[in-house]
Amino acid sequence: MVQRISFRLFIFIFMAAALVIGTGVALYWRQVSHILERDVKTHVAAAGEEAAADFNRLIQTDQQILESIALTVEDTYPWADPRRLTEFLKRQTQHNYFKLLGVITENGSIHLSSPYEFSPSFLADVKARTLEEGHYLSVRQADPVDGEDVLVQSAAIMQDGRPVGALFALQQPERYRPLLALSAMGNKGYSMVVQSDGVPVLGYYKTSFSNVFDLLSHADFDEDITISGLRSSVQNREHFLVGYQASTGHRFLHFIPLQINGWYLISALPTTFVAQQAQHLTWLSFLLFISVFVIFFALIFYILHMRDYSNRQLFNTAFVDQLTGADNFNRMCEQFPEKLAALNGQAALVIFDINKFKVINDLHGYERGNQVLQRVARVLREDLSPDESFCRSTADNFILLLKYTDRKSFRGRIHNLATQLRRDCTVADSCLMIDVAFGVYEVKENIPFYIMLDRAHLALENAKKRSFDKCQFYDDSDRKRIVAEKQIENTMEAALDHGDFAVYLQPKCDFATGQMRGAEALVRWNRMSEGIVRPDDFIPIFEKNGFILRLDMFILESVARLLAAWQVKGLQTVPVAVNFSRLHLNDARYIPQMLRLVNKYNVPHEMIEVELTESVIFNNLTRAQDVITRLHNYGFSVAMDDFGSGYSSLNVLKSLQFDSIKLDKEFLAGFEDNPHAHKVIEGAVSMIKSLGIQVVAEGVETRDQADFLRQTGCDLAQGYFFSRPLPIEQFETLLKPASPQQP
Repeated sequence: MVQRISFRLFIFIFMAAALVIGTGVALYWRQVSHILERDVKTHVAAAGEEAAADFNRLIQTDQQILESIALTVEDTYPWADPRRLTEFLKRQTQHNYFKLLGVITENGSIHLSSPYEFSPSFLADVKARTLEEGHYLSVRQADPVDGEDVLVQSAAIMQDGRPVGALFALQQPERYRPLLALSAMGNKGYSMVVQSDGVPVLGYYKTSFSNVFDLLSHADFDEDITISGLRSSVQNREHFLVGYQASTGHRFLHFIPLQINGWYLISALPTTFVAQQAQHLTWLSFLLFISVFVIFFALIFYILHMRDYSNRQLFNTAFVDQLTGADNFNRMCEQFPEKLAALNGQAALVIFDINKFKVINDLHGYERGNQVLQRVARVLREDLSPDESFCRSTADNFILLLKYTDRKSFRGRIHNLATQLRRDCTVADSCLMIDVAFGVYEVKENIPFYIMLDRAHLALENAKKRSFDKCQFYDDSDRKRIVAEKQIENTMEAALDHGDFAVYLQPKCDFATGQMRGAEALVRWNRMSEGIVRPDDFIPIFEKNGFILRLDMFILESVARLLAAWQVKGLQTVPVAVNFSRLHLNDARYIPQMLRLVNKYNVPHEMIEVELTESVIFNNLTRAQDVITRLHNYGFSVAMDDFGSGYSSLNVLKSLQFDSIKLDKEFLAGFEDNPHAHKVIEGAVSMIKSLGIQVVAEGVETRDQADFLRQTGCDLAQGYFFSRPLPIEQFETLLKPASPQQP
């Protein structure tokens, strides 16, 4: 009886367990089917994104190759021997994937790697687009010889800063088609490239339709989507994934905007792939149901084993760099307090990376670059003691925690480490010798790890700026300098809006009579918390971040407003010089903005003198010549500032028409006891005046300087000997009442 009850209980438990497991398997299968469909959408999106990235990358690679060839062509321009140019194009066509290479010059002549007949309209279109945009990539075109589809890429050929021709290439679509197969989806899907209006450009299969939107016009979409909505989304450059029912079955479509010509990549996958996976899962679930009792204990063992394996995998994912096998940044952060304590606080945090590591990847490929990083990790393992540690944080960036006793011995160790890295980690069969820069923070105080890291980064930035001794220790002055620069950048906008910047005027006086003939506008910044800030402290920062463009225009408008006010007050006006940054030379808005501000106050243009520094002119001679000519055409006078500060060139004086030249104060320094300096200054002044250019000496601070410069023939003087820069109110006291106009 007991046995029968036990058997019945076993059967009941067995059936109950079977029912529970069967129900669970059915629910599991249903839930997984939904998840699988959702995951397939995710995989479609990922595969499409990968195809889009690969397509963009290959197009950009071909463009870079084309631009590299263009640079070589530029080096021999103008081409004395067209035959050699043709041979060069033929070799480049053979060495690369191009079907044809050609050069179109600005006068319309053409050089090809092989004989081809092109229509004049085709050549004119390629040349015009390339000269206008610097590069060009066409939609699908027919090869004029064999009628096959081709893509046309081009790059501008530059000479002296302007385009003189176009280098173009015919590219076979078969080069890009393998990228349009969705291999991650078992080659069940494909991708195509279309224009924003739906016209196909390139497909994995040769397309037989003229517009993808027309093809989808009869499709039954899963959601409330219309063709006009699709067109609008494409015009707005949106990513989106849709499902639809076509005559061939249900499909997913993923629309991805490309970086080229406003094109789109459309990835398609039939849902039969989902059905096959679901059917496979059904059989798998059935077998699981049959086998569950047989393998129950094996599953328990497997679960325990997998839990241990997963823990190891999670640890490796969280704390191990997958490329080098070294600790990653997370592991370094976790272990840092313990490791630092083990070194008794006598430690240094070091950050280093390989200068221009990207060049290795570009020239030799990412695989060779990865090998270099693996060798670096191996060298560090061999060099570091057990109580020291290192990690690879990102890319070619490594962080080390090392023992530290004194700076001299530590610098020697870093030097030896750099030597070993160059010897053991340089790319094999390459002339590239890796160059490593080190930033070191000596641990002297109990501060958080991330602050130590920031300080080591500051030292690394300084090391990268040096040609030699690329091991730099952190200096607290670097942090203070960056904090001060950041404070200036944080307050500069508000300071300009609140009127904290003020214009001062420094008179220019006639050497012969001592009378004031003009002035230079100088800016002063009154920060309420710190007082007057020296221009040397904020002008370089504004030059770097571009704020100088706004500040210069603020000074110009202040000067124009001031000149207009003097006329209203009946004061005799004098020309005022305004300094302009080098950034204006490359800004097409520069002269139109000047005209708008000056004309706003009805100020005669001859009352504004534009000062450009010698270094700016020297580095942008062609552009400066154009700007100076346009300024003269509008009636402005132009002065070269800081002449003699280190960039002087007779070519500048020969090529550019200045109204005045300002001798830099450093040019005059120490001339009193130097007879050679006397002769150089006298010769420079004589030469400049022989060109009909006015000479202004700035920084005149003593009577001896003034007497000497007067004897040399300088026209105007500017400096503390005559007057300091004055606030507007004080400067106006120097102005005489304007002479009454004769009736």
